[in-house]
Amino acid sequence: MKSAISVFFVLVLVALCFFGCSNVPDEPATTALADYSYVNPFGETVAPPENTKENSSETYAVKYIETVNNVEFVLSSYYVYGNSVGTITNIKIEDDGISNNASGYADVQIMGIGSRKEGLKIGYTAYDKDGKVVKDVYLLAKLDGVKKGDTVEERRFEVPRDAVKIVFHDYVEKD
Repeated sequence: MKSAISVFFVLVLVALCFFGCSNVPDEPATTALADYSYVNPFGETVAPPENTKENSSETYAVKYIETVNNVEFVLSSYYVYGNSVGTITNIKIEDDGISNNASGYADVQIMGIGSRKEGLKIGYTAYDKDGKVVKDVYLLAKLDGVKKGDTVEERRFEVPRDAVKIVFHDYVEKD
């Protein structure tokens, strides 16, 4: 009987250790909105002069006009993946006008490292002006050599040019 009670207490103690080691904050995550803009150097083409004839052999160099794209970001106070926890502290967007998408860069501050030490995945979903999903993937903050409190800088993610809203969320593996 004493050994059964001892085994029970050992199991309870082990369970408490696992529950007590959680990196996830007790308070629920809060969300905030942030607006970002970036310049697309080749946003629109300039039409040829109106006085040109359709059948004319004259050629005109293609000219471009820069455009400014505005994107609304929905950010959470923290993200959890495999008991690792982090928060996005900074975002910047750059567009070379050549690639299929603009490049976003996020700084991720690590609040805790859990069981998936290969990296903290933060999911993001990009929407166009009609609310259609145009990208649904994740950015990865690699945790190799990183400890709690460190910031993993400039983690790249893609910003579709037709995106007007990007929502960051906890990443969940898809089947």
